[in-house]
Amino acid sequence: MTIRSDWRKRIILGAAGGFIGTLAIQALLTASQRWLPNTVPPLRQNPGEFMVKTGEEAPPDSMRRRIPQVVETGAAQTLAVGYGLTFGGLYALLRPKGGPPFVEGVILGIVNWAAGYLGWLPALGLMPPVWRQKTPQAIAPIAEHALYGIVTVAMYDWLREWVQDYTWRSRKTRRPWRVISV
Repeated sequence: MTIRSDWRKRIILGAAGGFIGTLAIQALLTASQRWLPNTVPPLRQNPGEFMVKTGEEAPPDSMRRRIPQVVETGAAQTLAVGYGLTFGGLYALLRPKGGPPFVEGVILGIVNWAAGYLGWLPALGLMPPVWRQKTPQAIAPIAEHALYGIVTVAMYDWLREWVQDYTWRSRKTRRPWRVISV
């Protein structure tokens, strides 16, 4: 894989890393809700549900009534995954060669956290600003997002190396056939 010219592959690999990172943070959020409920941020509404309800206002009433609840629920859950995929893809674009997962992953996770928790979530009224939350509610999501970033960067690095190795092996295996057919 040519690092500079193959930006599409990098985005896909970064998004794949972001998917695995999203699975990690979702597992951690589920565990936090169950065993450490005092660390769960005070969301007024699920962001995915908010986006779906807002988007639902666009089509006419006749079409809106036909959308099954299961589709709305699935779309809301998919938006959270899409958020993680987006940050993974952006990381891959900005850091084609990857980097140390602990350092760059923590940075990626904090940027992801800041975009939501300091940016659009309070701006849309979905949660109070972090300075109005209890300390555990403000700090736990930073750690959770740092884990997301570490997993995302580590997976991107691993996938990038695996694809490069696989591509190199494929070329090496094909060479004898080219020589024979010439």
